[in-house]
Amino acid sequence: MECIAVKSLFPFWFLACGLLTGLISLGCVSDEATLAESTDENTLTIAISPDIPPYILDNASNGLEVDLMQLAFPDYDLNFVQLPYEELETAIPEKKADVSVGVRQEREGQYDSIDFIAFSNVAIAKKSADIELKKIADLGGYEVMTWQNAYLELGDGFRTMFAPGGVDHANYKEVADQQEQVADFWQADKAVIVIDQNIFNQFSQTLGYSLDDVVVFDLFPAVTNFKVAFADELLCNEFNNRIRQLCLNGDYQKLLDKYGVQLPKTPCDQPDEDN
Repeated sequence: MECIAVKSLFPFWFLACGLLTGLISLGCVSDEATLAESTDENTLTIAISPDIPPYILDNASNGLEVDLMQLAFPDYDLNFVQLPYEELETAIPEKKADVSVGVRQEREGQYDSIDFIAFSNVAIAKKSADIELKKIADLGGYEVMTWQNAYLELGDGFRTMFAPGGVDHANYKEVADQQEQVADFWQADKAVIVIDQNIFNQFSQTLGYSLDDVVVFDLFPAVTNFKVAFADELLCNEFNNRIRQLCLNGDYQKLLDKYGVQLPKTPCDQPDEDN
C-alpha cells in the first residue's frame, strides 16, 4: 500500500513511486519557519515525541524510533524536533516539520506512511490497590492516567467513557510527559495507568520501582500501530520501501532486540493491505 493523502488522490500519483530514492529534497525548518523558507536540501526536520524509552532516548539522539528514521534516510541529515503528542498530529499541515513520527489521525495536507511502529498498550495497577480489571468498563470509578489523546486511540468503549463529556471523564488524566505520567502513578494509591508496557517498564526501573509490585491487564488490542506523516509524497513512498526492506532483511527485528522491545505483533507481521 502506498502513501495516502487525505486532501486528494490523483490517478497518476502511483507513477514513479520508489524510483526517486535520494533525489527528493525537502528543507529544514524551525518551529517558527515554514517549509518554503528552508534552504538545506539534504536536511529533514523530523517532529518526534519527548523521550519515551526505549523508543526515544537522550533528547532524540537514539532509541528505536530514532534508529528507524536514520536507517530509513541514510542520505539525509536529520534534525529531530521534540513536540508533545498532540502537536505531532498537526506538525505537517501546520508546516512545523517535513516529517512527523508517530501519528494515527489522517489529516488534510499530509501523506501517511504504512505502519512503522507498534505499541503494546495495557492497563497497570499496583498490587496493593487490589484492583481487578476484566474489561474496559471496569475502569469506571478509578483514576485513569494516559498520554495525550489516548481516548481517540483505544477503541470505542474507552472513548465513550473518557472522551470530553464521557461518563467517566472526571477521573481521566492525560499527561504529555510519560515519565511524569509513570511517576504520578507510583505516587497515587488506587490509580490505573494506561501505557505501552515497554515504556512503563523502562521509566519505572529508572525511577527505582519494582515491576513485581504491579499487575498488568490486557484490555486493549494486542498492539496499537502508528504511522509517519510527510509533507512530500515521494519521500513518503521512499520511507515505505525502506521499512519493507528493513523487515525483509531482518534489521527491524535486530532493532527490537537491541532495545529490548517485546511486542506480540510488529508492522513486519502485517501485509501491506492491512496497513
